[in-house]
Amino acid sequence: MSATPIDQAHARMEAAPENDALRLAFFERLADGELFLLLESDAQGDVVDPRIFETGEGRYVLAFDREERLTAFAAGPVPYAAISGRALSGVLQDQNLGIGLNLGVAPSETLLPSGAVKWLWATLSQGPSNAE
Repeated sequence: MSATPIDQAHARMEAAPENDALRLAFFERLADGELFLLLESDAQGDVVDPRIFETGEGRYVLAFDREERLTAFAAGPVPYAAISGRALSGVLQDQNLGIGLNLGVAPSETLLPSGAVKWLWATLSQGPSNAE
């Protein structure tokens, strides 16, 4: 599978961790992209129940930037919801949940703790002129 825009932005950010502009570019790509959120069961109308994973560092939902990556992680078809990164950060920001992104299936795999999700939502809520 070829590198996705999130893979590319993540690689640039990792190559220069002191570069705030590259970090912001990664989060911008994440916010603007469509993510595939792993669910416990099929959605019931507008109600979704994301699968939550507990770790020693917090609780996380899992999201992938390609449906194929979700299927590869789960080793087969699973229920999911397609949602923008922006919308997902809004849903999670007050639930003390982080995002496990592309875990085990992509070079952009990363854990975004709940604090990063809250920061992302706050940054997105400020609007473009105040986000820097």
